[in-house]
Amino acid sequence: SPSLKLPFIIPLFAIFVNLWYNTFTGGDEMDKNRRNRIAIISIMTYYARQIFDETKLYEFRKSPLRDELLNKKIYVYSAKEDKAIIGYFKVSDILNGNTDEILRATGYDKRHDGHEIVEHYGKNNPNCFALHLYDVTEFEEYLTLIDMRSISKNADMPQYIKFIYDNDPLYEVIKEWDEAFSLDGNLCDNPSKTKQMILQKARMKGGK
Repeated sequence: SPSLKLPFIIPLFAIFVNLWYNTFTGGDEMDKNRRNRIAIISIMTYYARQIFDETKLYEFRKSPLRDELLNKKIYVYSAKEDKAIIGYFKVSDILNGNTDEILRATGYDKRHDGHEIVEHYGKNNPNCFALHLYDVTEFEEYLTLIDMRSISKNADMPQYIKFIYDNDPLYEVIKEWDEAFSLDGNLCDNPSKTKQMILQKARMKGGK
């Protein structure tokens, strides 16, 4: 009778739905919670260079950073002129308050460029966040957007934060780039050759 077939139909239907989901969506939402990932923050070149010159100890934002990113490497995409991932930093603390409070807490009320914060956020804006930076490390060789698109033609960078997951070919490229080019005393002997080797290996894996 039809009722006897139901126990067999339900598991088959579940398998079909799961197969369809993973085929047409990549199971992204399920996988993302389990996958390793790295974070990239986009910062205008003018400010990114100040950070890596260590004259800018705070990054100011209109929205907070996720707590899970505290004390983790955040790679910096220098937008505008560089158009490249140029290094990373870590965030030890996030200050929140109105513009005047944040200026005083960060010492920008006494800096000559403190007016830039007021001009951008507005006086007494209640949603001003300051990320306290440390372990600021620049790359000897920058990973350009052109390089990234030679691996993944649709690669793009965020307006704020972007996550790259370990099923993305750029994940391994960025990790290897970090290992090879971080200006932390472990420099490679031939940067140009190492750069080409990293990119070529990624291309051979079928990234493009």
